[in-house]
Amino acid sequence: MKTNLLGCIFVCLLLFLSGCCSCNREDWPDPPVLDHMNVSQKTMYMENVRQTLAVFRTTFRDIENHAPEPSPDEPPSCEDKRFPCEVYKYVEVYAMPIISDQGALSNPQTRLEVAKINLLSAYALYESRHYGQARKLVGLFEKQYGEDSAVLSALVESGEMEFATLGEGLKVLKRKLALG
Repeated sequence: MKTNLLGCIFVCLLLFLSGCCSCNREDWPDPPVLDHMNVSQKTMYMENVRQTLAVFRTTFRDIENHAPEPSPDEPPSCEDKRFPCEVYKYVEVYAMPIISDQGALSNPQTRLEVAKINLLSAYALYESRHYGQARKLVGLFEKQYGEDSAVLSALVESGEMEFATLGEGLKVLKRKLALG
């Protein structure tokens, strides 16, 4: 698992250093088709998506902590947009198919994992300054899980998020996005 995480970090940094990303959907890959997957395959897929989202969030924190302070006289460069674009693309291409997969949403074995991916995706979008998309995912989370106490009170692994439960994370993100 440590090797996968290091591989993901390497890929993220490679994407970050590889050139401008236009956030143009024309060069995006097709999303995977999940209908043919059984529960164990979807579980493995969700684990990979969750790990990658966690790596993106860690990378944002590292960039924020180590990036030089931009000069107020300089306009933002393409480099300021590459990594956020890759995060947006990843969420749209790889996370959204599982977030909207009715089979995974209705299965008791996968429902909670889908909720975690939804919230992790919303945080990654928020951190990449895709505020509108982050708000949409928060709205989708609330629509799908509403007042489901099993989901909202679900404990979160400390390495993935900086809060203890999904409900707490939702409240914090709503406050950051100024959503009620």
